[in-house]
Parts: sequence; C-alpha cells; structure tokens
Amino acid sequence: MNDTEKFMTYYKDTKEKLNEKIKEYNENLEKDKGPILKPNFSYFTNLNSDGKLVRGTLVDLGYYLLKEDKDYALDLALAYEVFQTGILVHDDIIDEDEKRRGKDTIHYANYEKYKQYGEEEARHLGDSLAICMGTYGMYDAARLISTKYHDTKNLGAILTNFINTVLTTIRGELIDVILPFQGKAGILEEEKLEDNVMDIYRLKTAHYTIIGPLSVGILLADGTEDQMKDIAKFGEKAGIAFQIQDDILGIYSDEMGKIKGSDIKEFKQTILYSYILKTKWKKEFLKYYGKKELTEEEIEKVQDLLKESGAYEKAVEKMNTFYDESLQILEKISWIKEEKKALLRGFVEYLRNRKK
Repeated sequence: MNDTEKFMTYYKDTKEKLNEKIKEYNENLEKDKGPILKPNFSYFTNLNSDGKLVRGTLVDLGYYLLKEDKDYALDLALAYEVFQTGILVHDDIIDEDEKRRGKDTIHYANYEKYKQYGEEEARHLGDSLAICMGTYGMYDAARLISTKYHDTKNLGAILTNFINTVLTTIRGELIDVILPFQGKAGILEEEKLEDNVMDIYRLKTAHYTIIGPLSVGILLADGTEDQMKDIAKFGEKAGIAFQIQDDILGIYSDEMGKIKGSDIKEFKQTILYSYILKTKWKKEFLKYYGKKELTEEEIEKVQDLLKESGAYEKAVEKMNTFYDESLQILEKISWIKEEKKALLRGFVEYLRNRKK
C-alpha cells in the first residue's frame, strides 16, 4: 500500500468506531428532552451526524503517534467532533448559510418553521436558538473531556490545550468577520489583505483543523512540549494549504455541501480575492463578488476571471508549496516512527487530492 492507502485504511477504521460513539452521544443528547427543547437538540444531532470526521481521526492519530492503544483516544475524538459541530453552528449564522453537510442549518430550520408568524421575528429566533445550541456543543465537548478522562494525570493540560484551540479559532474568526465588512465599506487596507488572510488561515483553519486535534491527542499520550512544537510546525503548513484548497473548492466545486456560490455571495476574503485585487481584472470582478443574488452565468464569470487573471493558478501554486513544506518538516521529525509517519504523509496527500 502507498501512504495515502495506509492513511485511508486507518481513517476508515477510526471513522467507523467514532461513528458508533457519535451515534450513542446523539441518542443520549435527545433523551428525556421535553417538547420545547427536543426539536433543537434534534437539529444539533442531525448536524452532528454524517461528517467526514477527519478532525476526530487526527485526535486519535495524534495519540497513536506515541501509544499503541489508540482506541483510548476515541472519547477525546468524540469531544472534538462535538466542539466542531458547535462552532460550525455559529459559523453558519455568521455566514448566513442555509445548508451544512447538505442539511438545513439550525438557524435556517427554525426560520422555516416559524416564518409564518413573522419573518423578522423568525430570523431573530432562529439565530438566537442556534447561538444557544452552538454554545451548548462547545461546552459539552469540554464536559465530555473532563468526564471521560477525569483520572488522567494531565487532564488540566489537555483541557487548557483544547480551550486554547477554541480561543485561537475565535481570534481567526474575528478577522474573518471584519475583513468582508471593511471591503464592502471601502475601508479595507488592500495592501495588507494577503497578510490578514494568512492570519485567518493560521489562527482559524490550521489550529482547529490540524494542530488542535493532533496536539490534544499527543497530550493524552503524555507528549512533550518539543513534540507539540514539531506537530504545530507541520500542522500550520498543512492547515494553510488545506484552507487555500477549501477556498478554491468553494468557488469551483459543486460538492461542498453548501449553496453554490455562497463564498462569492458572502464576499469571502481569500487568497484568490487578494490576488485578483492586484490585477486589471479587479473592477470587473467586483461587479459580481459579494452580490447576494447570482445567476449561474455570473458564478461562471467569477470562475473565469480568477483563471484569466492568474489568481487561480497562483493560489494552486501556493497551496502545493505549503503542502510540500509540511512534508519536508514531517521528514525531519525524528521521534515519529516511520510506519506512523507514513500515515501523516498519506493524510497530506489525501487533503491535496480531495474534491470537496
């Protein structure tokens, strides 16, 4: 088997076990809830199902880098997936997304349910209920960790690491939220946009997608500070590449589980956007980027302009550079055994070749 096949075998095995954990968690979460509470807990468990579980798998893999009894980390992996669902509920409100994983988002499901009683009131209610459920998920993740691992000697360090990942992710989200507003208001410092976008990629995606799950798994396995630093260097490069790829797919893929063109409508600040602003195609591009209502032809026009301007090619090149750099860092990490290093190499190639 090549490295990608080795990772996929590990991933499928872990995902199967983790899905069982999630199923049990979801069933317990809906249990004994009255008619007022149950609908929104059901919305949450619906979104907490059918995910890729890549981050949960990385928690398990982080532990497995140092220990052999990898199933011990599955409850920690479950907690991380619950946290992810919670923070994505908040993200959906911010982005005004109606779909997540091909399903109605919590705020939108409530809006649809109650809009007959007043659209403005239903939107506020939907947002409010979703804020509550997203927050519930993030705190319940911490409860799961403290409950399942209460006898673990370094529980304090594990919880601190987990909370720091949450806080770092939120710092990145704050930048991600303010930049589109500044752009629309005409107060964006365009010369600093690429650096600001890279800050989002580091603080938000790299930490919560790769560094956070791997490092908390390593901590559970009694990893050292130096080992955590090594993984952070690897994860930052891979995480930035992952987000560049995600932004490319957000424009060009029909398989992202969101409404097509949502990144364009949201005026999302990406490396692609920062590149095209420096070209002669900027004025025409801004006719479409940020429009709330887009035709199929206008979406295709945005896609064409990004390619014609060279922004698409430049973004793909930068993505591959970061993926390559992550692999170079990985090869220099001496404490990871070769058979386990192969899993991380396979993970990077899995990310590089994904289409959604």
